[in-house]
Amino acid sequence: RPIRPPSPSPLPPHPISSSLQKTVFAFVIFLLVFLVMLMVRCFRILLDPYSRMPASSWTDHKEGLERGQFDYALV
Repeated sequence: RPIRPPSPSPLPPHPISSSLQKTVFAFVIFLLVFLVMLMVRCFRILLDPYSRMPASSWTDHKEGLERGQFDYALV
């Protein structure tokens, strides 16, 4: 029977690395939640782009364009 050397015992984690790992884990979770929120918002805008736009921003200047008034003239 061959003699095996004893397996090395695992070192206890250092308090600094443990707190750093927790901080990094929390930051990654925060970024994932933020990414999911942005994706949901983008999909909602793509599915219904005019629901979030106030009506006054795209109807106020319509009368001027219908009358032929432009801010610039082609020369």
